[in-house]
Amino acid sequence: MLPRIAGAASVIAENRSKADNMEASAMECLECGERTARLENDHLLQCSGLTLHEYALRHQLPLDMLLAADQVNVPDSEGNYPRVRRHPSERARAVLQATRVAGIQREEDGFAVVPGEIRRLDLLLWCLQHLEDYGFVFRQEYRFNTSTNRVVSFSRLKTLRSNLLGSAAASLSLAPPPDFCLMLAVCVALTGEMQEGYLFIHVGNEADAREIRTTLRRNEQIDVLILEATAGSEGAMLRCRTLDDSTRLTDYLRRHLEELPGVWERLHDDTPVVSVVKELVFDSAHFITDHPAKCSNQHGGRYTLQVRVRGRVDPETGCVIDYGYLKRVVTRHVVDLFDHHHLNYVAPELAWRSTTEMLCIYIWERLIDYLPGLEELRLFETQQSWCHYRGPTLAEFQQRGSEALLHYFTALDGRSSALRAGLGGAAKPALSVVA
Repeated sequence: MLPRIAGAASVIAENRSKADNMEASAMECLECGERTARLENDHLLQCSGLTLHEYALRHQLPLDMLLAADQVNVPDSEGNYPRVRRHPSERARAVLQATRVAGIQREEDGFAVVPGEIRRLDLLLWCLQHLEDYGFVFRQEYRFNTSTNRVVSFSRLKTLRSNLLGSAAASLSLAPPPDFCLMLAVCVALTGEMQEGYLFIHVGNEADAREIRTTLRRNEQIDVLILEATAGSEGAMLRCRTLDDSTRLTDYLRRHLEELPGVWERLHDDTPVVSVVKELVFDSAHFITDHPAKCSNQHGGRYTLQVRVRGRVDPETGCVIDYGYLKRVVTRHVVDLFDHHHLNYVAPELAWRSTTEMLCIYIWERLIDYLPGLEELRLFETQQSWCHYRGPTLAEFQQRGSEALLHYFTALDGRSSALRAGLGGAAKPALSVVA
């Protein structure tokens, strides 16, 4: 656990003294009006059903003002946790396996930890109903963060690591799963996202991703892709290949997704639609073949790429798409390919024409698998010269394939042209000079 940090107590005490409606010896609960020496989860759960972190959010209060110094950076002890007393149920095995396959189960100082977000607290507590078989308990822990100079709350499920290593924790491998459908539904609940009707699922490693893909294809005739990992991310990303696959997968999982708190609504709610933009830059050299002016000469410059993604706001994240994910995708599939490289030589599609127009078409096709909500690209070659492009949707791209404009030379078969027939023929007789 984190050590007690000197200075945390003084900051908390200073912030508490600023509360107009709180006295040093007691504070008033804004839910029930009772005055209490300190606010704790036991009191709040009884009077309002809220945890301390939820209470702080409801009343726009920093945790520093609500917590006493001895409630922060509290060391944990193995004695606070029960041992496994019974053989875990099949549902418990499926839920535990899902936390591993989803890549969210952590090891921490002799404990196994399943973290959760405060907005998804009910989902975390649903998992706890089953994970109690392994000795898991709910913890809301408070840590003083020196970089931000404030108290941060962590909601998590914890158990002794040893509880998962004995005979009671057998059969943790993916094949055969205790209940594949339930396990995958919990994975979707924990890490799934819906983008323009395509279901994405993040899993902890590629081996599990391959097993999920194989099982779905073999047993349910549902096709999912394993997308290439993006720079800086761990694990693997699954995406339903088509909109029909996405519909059939959610239908297959529906009986469990509707049981999991908030999950079905999260995937299907009609929330506001918003566009978000990420801007990245890269430096590249290029030339324009057969250009009548200076652009036929090799030259370089700084390109600015703006990627616009449109979608509904996720009710549990408050985002259309995570900016970090958007940056990783564009960096991996565009910036790393082009930055400090020669555009004419990075891809055959650009060898003839590396114009901003051709670049936008090419970039769109590299991104659309990862960003089904891709709405527009804006590429600046200079501050005075830029290109806007709106390409096909992912469904249209899957149906029509890559833009033929990009592939003239790679598809060219000169042997089929009668006009070229004589270019490679036998040499014609030449005139000779007679002295």
